[in-house]
Amino acid sequence: MKENKINTKKSIFAFCDLCGKNKSVYVRKHSGQNLCSQCYIKSVETIINKTISKYNMLSPDDKIIVALSGGKDSIALLYNLIKIQKNTFNSKPLVAISINEGIDKYSSERIDTAQNFCKKYKISHKIYSFKEEIGKTLYEIIEIKKEDFDFRFPCNYCAIIRRRLLNDIAKDLGGTILALGHNLTDFSETFLMNILYKRFNLIAQKSLSEGNKSINEFYLRKINPLMKLPENEVALYANLNNFEYYKIKCPYRKEYPILRKKVLDFITNLKIHSPEIEFNLFNGFLELSEILNNEYNNSISNNCLICGYPTNNKICNYCKLIDDIG
Repeated sequence: MKENKINTKKSIFAFCDLCGKNKSVYVRKHSGQNLCSQCYIKSVETIINKTISKYNMLSPDDKIIVALSGGKDSIALLYNLIKIQKNTFNSKPLVAISINEGIDKYSSERIDTAQNFCKKYKISHKIYSFKEEIGKTLYEIIEIKKEDFDFRFPCNYCAIIRRRLLNDIAKDLGGTILALGHNLTDFSETFLMNILYKRFNLIAQKSLSEGNKSINEFYLRKINPLMKLPENEVALYANLNNFEYYKIKCPYRKEYPILRKKVLDFITNLKIHSPEIEFNLFNGFLELSEILNNEYNNSISNNCLICGYPTNNKICNYCKLIDDIG
C-alpha cells in the first residue's frame, strides 16, 4: 500500500460534500463522501476527538506517554494530542518516547525524524534502545535465534521486547496512559490474524473494557485514538498537513514473508469490492473481545517466576526470550 496515494478517481470534477465550495481531493469509498483538503483534515480530527470521547480515553489528570516511531501514524497521533492538550486546562505535559531496535539506518533515521518533530513542537522526547535496555540489538537477537529449530520471524521478537519496554518505560516516567498510533487497518489485520491462529486470549486482552484488575496493576492503560481511521486516510492526513514522517518500511518486513503482510494484502484486495471491510472487521473485534474478555482475562492465574508479570506459563515470553539470548 503506497502511503502517499490519494484517491481522486471519482472526485476530479466533484465538489466537497461538506463545504460545497472547494473541489474534492478525496472520496471515502465506504461512505461515498467527497471532501476538499480543509474539510478532510477537519473530518479526521473530528473522528479522533469523537473516538477519544466515546471510549473515555483521556481525562485532564492523565500523564500521557506517546509511543513515537517517526512514522505517519505516531506523528499524526502526537500532533492531535498536542492540539487537545492546548485546549485542556491544567493538563500535564506530554512526553514522547522512541525505541531504537538497532536495525541499521532504519532505526536511526526513523528516530531522527521523531526527534525533529518533537523539537518543532517543543515536546519532551526520550530515546531508548534495545542495546541499552536488554544488552542486544534486534539484529544480534536474530543472529542468535535463527539457528534455533523454533526460529520465528524478527517481528515476533521485536514485538515481545517493544511491548514490554514501552510499558515499563512509560510507567517509570510516571505515565497513566500509553498512547499508541495503531490505526483501523492495524486493528483489522491483527484481529484477522488472531482468528486464523485461534488466539482468542489475545483478542480478549485487547478489549476496550477494563478487564482483570490484577493484570491492570502491571500494564499501563493503552489508548488508540486512530483506531477508526484506515491507514491510507492517516497517510493522506499527514501529507495534507505536510508532516515530515519516515516512509520506509522495516527491512525485515521485506526479507521475511510474514503472515501479517499477507493478511494486509488480503484485506487490501477485499476493499476493492467491499470498501467497508475494515470497519466490519473492527466491529467484529469489538463484539468478540467483549464476549471473550471476562473468560480469558480471569483465566490468567500465574505470575512469571522471573519478572512477576501475569502469564499462563511459569515464565513469560519476554523473560524466556531474554534468557534465550543470554
